[in-house]
Amino acid sequence: MTVGIGVLCDNAESIILAGDMRATYRGMAVAPHDKTGKLYDFAPFTLAAAIAGSTSSTHAIVSELSMYLREIINAQIEQPNKYVYLEHIEKALEMARKKELRRLQECEIHAQLGCDLNDWLAGKLPTGQPMNEYAHKWGVTVLKGVRNDFRNKVGIIVAGFLKSGPVFLRGLGFEPVEDAASPANYVIGGLGATEAFKVLIKRGQNVEMGIARSLFHVYEAMKAAKVDAGVGDPASYIVMRPWSVARPQGMLRFHPDHPMLKQWSKAYRRDSSPLEIPWANNLIYHGISSGKNQEYSMARSPRPCGRIVKPGMFGQTGETSGGQPFALSKEAFPSVLLTE
Repeated sequence: MTVGIGVLCDNAESIILAGDMRATYRGMAVAPHDKTGKLYDFAPFTLAAAIAGSTSSTHAIVSELSMYLREIINAQIEQPNKYVYLEHIEKALEMARKKELRRLQECEIHAQLGCDLNDWLAGKLPTGQPMNEYAHKWGVTVLKGVRNDFRNKVGIIVAGFLKSGPVFLRGLGFEPVEDAASPANYVIGGLGATEAFKVLIKRGQNVEMGIARSLFHVYEAMKAAKVDAGVGDPASYIVMRPWSVARPQGMLRFHPDHPMLKQWSKAYRRDSSPLEIPWANNLIYHGISSGKNQEYSMARSPRPCGRIVKPGMFGQTGETSGGQPFALSKEAFPSVLLTE
């Protein structure tokens, strides 16, 4: 099974997102595919996602999320004096995941009971008979079975920065979205994710650690995750920084096998605290802003987030002027409706 890692660091001024590129095909006598995109960006937002588990379901969730983000963009264009807040992204992710869950449950209900999910909920059976206890229990069992089946097969991390602050979310299975993790580390996947998390815990990774030390810990965690045969080589690490801080800013990438990281793995095997000094962070800032680390595997959703909009609309210029949460129409996007 694949692995995804998200780390909020640098006193909440940087986010690192990592994922591997291996796709395996269960039930088929074929070799794994090692150039699979599992990291998604959502331009013009400084947002990205890492997925783990069933690629078909996770990709569908990302597609739905992209559609909802596009609705947010359209609402922002109509109401340019309003802010996009964390709650908008969180509710968009919740709605996208619930929609995929309902699709899978409806498919299974129809296959086993021979009726649509809405008909079953309304007490209508395909035979025309009224709902009975047997049909009710059978349907509940089917719905729970689909939910439990995907508990460990669908994982997604959505992270980045809005003008109003950081976004750091994780969805496991179809449980409620997790927010504001402490110590601000997320992992998704199977055995590889467990091993990766052990590394982050051993290193004491937390939100106050600098970008250099945190990137090194993510590098070690991705290496440890390869104990799982379903985990392949990592794509380039995504490094995101808000537009309100000093350069580098926005969405950047760092090569996963950079010689500097390999050197650090030998020099700081026991103690990584020396990487907190300014020169180490400056080396990373130079690496991610030099344009030499652009080899990566970034997946693209079939539903793009929307058109390019004027600078500053989503905080690209580092503006800090006041704003208000905007209200989206119920018809266009009921999942993120906020009052003004």
